[in-house]
Amino acid sequence: MGGAFDRRGAAIAAALGVIALLLGLVPASGTIARDRETGVQAIYDCAAGSVHRAVTVGFTGVYPTGGRPGQPLRAERFTVRPELPPDAVTALLPPGTAEVSGTARLAVEVTQNGASTRADWAGLVAPAVGVGADGLRPVFAGEVPVITVGSPGEVALVTGELTLMVQVGPVPSSGSAPAPSTSESPGATQLTIPTAPVELHCLPATTPGPQLAAWTVTEPSTPSTAPASPAPSTSADTQRRKPAIQVGPAPLATAPVCPADPPVGELDPSRLPKPPPGAVEGHLGASLCVVAVGYATVHKLGSAMVINDPHDSPGPMHLNLGKRTVSAPDYDESDSVGLLRFPDARSTFLAFGFQPTSAKVSFEPEPVTVVNVRRGETFTTTIAYRQYLRIHDVRVNGVPLEVGPRCRTARPFDTVLSGAYNFLTGGILDGRIAIPPFAGCGSRGEDLSPLFTAALSGPGNAVRIRQGQLAGAGSAPPVPELPRR
Repeated sequence: MGGAFDRRGAAIAAALGVIALLLGLVPASGTIARDRETGVQAIYDCAAGSVHRAVTVGFTGVYPTGGRPGQPLRAERFTVRPELPPDAVTALLPPGTAEVSGTARLAVEVTQNGASTRADWAGLVAPAVGVGADGLRPVFAGEVPVITVGSPGEVALVTGELTLMVQVGPVPSSGSAPAPSTSESPGATQLTIPTAPVELHCLPATTPGPQLAAWTVTEPSTPSTAPASPAPSTSADTQRRKPAIQVGPAPLATAPVCPADPPVGELDPSRLPKPPPGAVEGHLGASLCVVAVGYATVHKLGSAMVINDPHDSPGPMHLNLGKRTVSAPDYDESDSVGLLRFPDARSTFLAFGFQPTSAKVSFEPEPVTVVNVRRGETFTTTIAYRQYLRIHDVRVNGVPLEVGPRCRTARPFDTVLSGAYNFLTGGILDGRIAIPPFAGCGSRGEDLSPLFTAALSGPGNAVRIRQGQLAGAGSAPPVPELPRR
């Protein structure tokens, strides 16, 4: 083979890889690389006071396979699973313990290019679980902070100290079955004594602790066509403000200032509700802007991607607010036209788990119809429009894969999202979209459209969006945080 470029293999790799970034309401400037689930086990030395016991601890999570500088990434579905054998339960917990719940905090060392920082993965919660014949096996789970690095290189996560705050069930003072806090009967009074939480301090039996995961951060495969930014300051003060590794949410980006004039566009009559009897129609017509961010799930993959990353130049929607208004007793309706005009998104990811693939995604939307209705004290918001999805500038291992200038969905697809909130203040929108077949993909007589269609097209792709607050002409709309999935 001698490094020869297999066009058919590259085409399949690209088609299967691109599905990790194609679904969306708006472009994803920071998509999640295709993740992998990893589990490791290690022996920890756990102590309660002066008593020590060896405990096997398992860690599981879904970790990124790659990323780029400045892209916030995190472990998903992370769990800590200590396995306390019967002798450890007897030695470390109060006598008579039959059930426990609690929280966990894990220290994680994040390293890259010789730099390191500590991340505290706190707030992991275990529901109540009983003590069995094989001991105690609680499962602590929760959301952990994002990790952002500023340069290329391998990122590694290594576990450190584990603290378990264990709340045991009520322990009867005389060893009898649990009873109410006070229970009086002739000649006897039983007391059930609630116990204080037990704090277990656990350290890896060997240093360093087990490695949870590692992924490689790389620069985009092609130079950006965006205008060059000023060179970053190299002063010591700037370096102190911007560490090489950041743990926790990255700063929210700033959206562009809203234009003075309302956008040009028409409402889609098929999206508008029928006015109630006696309603009076009017017109407001004001220029406002809003930023919406969130997640979309690719049904065929069972994985999610970030939509309009709030930490990396999110694009706003420009609105002609109240192009039509409807008023009636205990009823108000504002129908607005919105224009989505966002830059292309580029994402780098792995196809087949090892093949680095990148592509640009363009979104070609029709005007958006936004319907905000108040009935009494209840608000509803619906956002609906149609759009094409176009793919271009595909590269596999840095080698261009020609897909042509018209590689896009064969027809525009419908996007309808709704939520129970006031559009002026923002809230959560949910919906599902169906991706049509692709057409026009390929060149030199090679049709790649069936590959994209087989990999991506189909119904049932869930979208969850957080809409921010509206901002008027001359001001920048606030950028909201991502919603919980």
